Amino acid sequence: MNPARKAEIQPAMANAATTNGASSGASRGPSQGAQRGTPGGAATPRRSFWQRVNILRPSTIRGQLTLQYTLIFSVILVLAAALLYGLLNAVIYWDIDNELQDEAGRVAQYIQFQNGKPVLADPHDAGEGDLNTIFRIAQISDAQGNLVKQSPELTVLGLTLKRHELKRILAERPSLITHGWPKEEEIRFANVVIYGPGHQPYLLQIGTRLKPINDALDTFLWVLLMLLPVTVVISAVGGFIMSKRTLKPVADMTHAAQQISASNLTQRLPTSGRGDELEELAGTFNEMIGRLEASFRQMSEFSANVSHELRTPLQAMQGETELALVSQAPLGECRRVLESNLEEIDRLNRMVRNLLVLAQADAGEVQPRLEPMDLNELVRDLVEQMQVVADARGLRLRAFTSAPVPLLADALRLRQMMLNLIDNALKYTPAGGRVEVRVERQQGSARVSVRDNGVGISAEDLPHIFERFYRADKSRTRSMVDGCGLGLPMVKWVAELHGGSVLVTSTPGKGSDFVVNLPVVGAA
Repeated sequence: MNPARKAEIQPAMANAATTNGASSGASRGPSQGAQRGTPGGAATPRRSFWQRVNILRPSTIRGQLTLQYTLIFSVILVLAAALLYGLLNAVIYWDIDNELQDEAGRVAQYIQFQNGKPVLADPHDAGEGDLNTIFRIAQISDAQGNLVKQSPELTVLGLTLKRHELKRILAERPSLITHGWPKEEEIRFANVVIYGPGHQPYLLQIGTRLKPINDALDTFLWVLLMLLPVTVVISAVGGFIMSKRTLKPVADMTHAAQQISASNLTQRLPTSGRGDELEELAGTFNEMIGRLEASFRQMSEFSANVSHELRTPLQAMQGETELALVSQAPLGECRRVLESNLEEIDRLNRMVRNLLVLAQADAGEVQPRLEPMDLNELVRDLVEQMQVVADARGLRLRAFTSAPVPLLADALRLRQMMLNLIDNALKYTPAGGRVEVRVERQQGSARVSVRDNGVGISAEDLPHIFERFYRADKSRTRSMVDGCGLGLPMVKWVAELHGGSVLVTSTPGKGSDFVVNLPVVGAA
């Protein structure tokens, strides 16, 4: 065919093939996508290797521990078996090589040449021996690679080194070589160069067959290979038993935790007394349950106290109002009832406001409005304001201030805190007593002390006075001491809101001393 014509035909055939392939691919594409893909033609996602491994992973911790223990033990067992086999092989061959070298060295001392032929002369024997009759595997070669002497067993085995091999051994002079194939016919030789007449070198080789040694090593290897699966199965069973025993405290804790409910928070998780991590976990859970129990108890007491505090004034208002209506009281009596109700409503409003503030504080929704101020001015102003109340109760109220004590504080909250402290001291101090308010600056902090010589607080009540609705004297009624048990909790919250603290010391019958420490401006 003309080369030019051939060049024209080939591009046309290539274009036709491309067009046919595209059209056939377009016609086959939807059917193939429908066959290989999911409904809608989307390709089925292939799982990665680690996803497939996670599918095979046991779902329980006991199964995971058993699997991990079995895998680790199996790897260690295989490595130990390989190491043991390698060490045994090395030790046996090392021992054989030493024996062959020692034997070859002893034999070389008694080789003599008579009429150009090597003979074995034993100094302990008057006669002379032939090398072929004394050693089962031995041979001597000359420098040209010619075999001079060979024991009958080597001849029977047909193990004869070629000339170039003998020349190479004489040139390189290796101390040991292994020759023969297959493995059952291997012979280990120890090589010694001896010198004959004219200082001509000869190669003396003393050998031993390796078949018994190789058979023993193979048998040992097969025993290891047969024992490995059995040992792995035993390790898996042992791992399952160990994991079950190890996780038994977890099962006990799970069973005990299932018995704990909001109405049964006195129960605790069992501890083993071993001081391990599980006991530490159980102790942590028990501490958490203890805190929950205390919180539930406080919530229950709080609900009961709130109900009591709300019910008492509401019942009083209801009773007075009903009595006024039933008795058709005159206008003056109705006015007195309305004034009394107004007092109760004002008290309820204060209590609800305090509860709202404390609830917002617990939720972290209250942010102080900090502004510079002088604590001395605040205290002097409040003492002057409360002086009327103190005089009405026959009490002496005094303020002891010092140099300016600058603060960065929320003036409204701080004023509320100090009013509660002073009002609390005035309530529990009998007529003729005294209340002192002192402001001092000590080592970068402001110290406010509100001290009275009133009834004091008992030691058993002292840790609870900052709890909401707590009353130190349960026998007191509202008519005796007006209040709802939220003043001191508000004091504690305001002090902590400003990064400070409040402490109290008290002696029954001698009075109490409330001390508030607040950080001052510029304190390190």
